[in-house]
Amino acid sequence: MLVRLMYASRAADSVGTDELAAILRRSRQDNHASGITGLLCLSGGIFLQVLEGGRSQVSALYNRIAADARHRDVVLLSYEEIGERRFAGWAMG
Repeated sequence: MLVRLMYASRAADSVGTDELAAILRRSRQDNHASGITGLLCLSGGIFLQVLEGGRSQVSALYNRIAADARHRDVVLLSYEEIGERRFAGWAMG
């Protein structure tokens, strides 16, 4: 079963351009291996991310993100079952 999860969080003060590039590199690699697609945006110190994939994989990733010190005030915006992906070709970016 596929799900789509969207959350927002405040970036920790330590998250700059280099840290964001490292997050994207790691996300693309790990998400591809886990069958997760989506996108990650950072603007004005706010992360907005969409994750799509299997329920257990997406839930596990969201729990890791919520515990990650680079994210503060994590808010779950939506979580729904989906019939198809909107970001099928996007490992993250």
